[in-house]
Amino acid sequence: MIDKTDFDKLYNNRDFWVNRINLLKNLEKYGIESVPNILKDFHYPDNFNNANLNLIAKLINIGATADVCNEVNKCDNNSCLKLNPNLVAINLDKVRDLGIDGKDVVVAVVDSGIIYNHPDLDKSRILFYKDFSGESDENNPKDILGHGTHVASLIGGSGKISNGYNQGVAPGVKFVILRITSVSEIIKALEWLKENGKKYNVKVVNLSIGVDPKTGYLNDTIAKLANDLAQDYTVVAAAGNDYANETIDSPGIAPDVITVGGIDTKNTCDKSDDTIYDASSKGPTPFDLLDKPDVVAPAKMLPGARVPGSVFDPYKNQKLNTNSNQISVNYMIHNEKNIINPELNKIYKINDKNIDNNNDDNNNDSWQGKYYINLSGTSGATAIVSGVAALIYQVLPNATPKLVKEIITKTANKIKDPANNELYDKYSQGAGVVDAYNAVKYAMSLNNKNTNNSNTMLA
Repeated sequence: MIDKTDFDKLYNNRDFWVNRINLLKNLEKYGIESVPNILKDFHYPDNFNNANLNLIAKLINIGATADVCNEVNKCDNNSCLKLNPNLVAINLDKVRDLGIDGKDVVVAVVDSGIIYNHPDLDKSRILFYKDFSGESDENNPKDILGHGTHVASLIGGSGKISNGYNQGVAPGVKFVILRITSVSEIIKALEWLKENGKKYNVKVVNLSIGVDPKTGYLNDTIAKLANDLAQDYTVVAAAGNDYANETIDSPGIAPDVITVGGIDTKNTCDKSDDTIYDASSKGPTPFDLLDKPDVVAPAKMLPGARVPGSVFDPYKNQKLNTNSNQISVNYMIHNEKNIINPELNKIYKINDKNIDNNNDDNNNDSWQGKYYINLSGTSGATAIVSGVAALIYQVLPNATPKLVKEIITKTANKIKDPANNELYDKYSQGAGVVDAYNAVKYAMSLNNKNTNNSNTMLA
């Protein structure tokens, strides 16, 4: 029986285990229904029940089944103890061992905005903020949806408040934040980037947004702009969350952008159970019938920065004293049924008064210890791939967007459907699951080849 001192240590590190292996749905299977009662005996909050129940079962010796113990032993020395499973799925743990974190690479995020006071997103890392709706400015930023902040944290959040467990793919990056709330504002933001991106040394443009295309990419204003941008910047766009074939969204229909679909890691460190995320839009692109997506990345239950009171905040109508950070919401700023529909402005106005975007006190009641929420969608997968692109640029600062896309696709890993052990088709997974470690190592090999010719522009 574990003593209370050791149990206290485990309790105090609960954020280290949150979002690792979700066993809540498997309690009966593993025969450890007594765990909640044991926790209550210690008089700890209910939200501790969402910690790693496998580990607890092992520590407190409650007669866990062999399956439970095997799962614990399999993960005891695994990197999923340091990073959440969605990051381990892309081999980011190995990248950390190389000391690569995207340091000083600039990523432009065209999204619903950001907040400055989240502990994982230091204001000093935001080089520029512009609101194309005119509702906010760099001194008083907004993120009424809570989408842009979550996306930014997946790209480059420090993970400070979770001891690094929920950090972004490239925690060393800097940001240009372009807030949009409509289709016309997306167009303005892309035009602004075309004129001003190089001024801020932007390397990567993250577009976790989407509109239902009505025509091929050459006649689609957003897709055409994104494709033009992709000649100078690595543009990463969401495939969409429309489930079916031929449902890739714009700007993901543009041939030169990196279009990202999603996988479901089942929130485990075992890659053999990974599947294509059920909602992930599949190719080919409508009208042009191009092969998309280009790659896939984790899209299910992604832990990222929470914006108190935002549209995507599951806690805004709750008292925050019982539930964990493990809340799942399907998301993506996506087609005319969602944010891009002006009617969502009604939601904005309703929730605006509840959102504490600019309070510098990170311990105030608006947080109540809840700094992360889990969201699902190809928006998050897109952010992960943008982070990988930033890692590549740290190694190869002069790389062309074409080369970065080639590295990401060439080093991706094809996955099989666990149900039949057959490879998913190209319209579901593209080149496969992005592999941060393989991508960085490949970039390093190219860098070594070019050290003797510093004037060579990688292409």
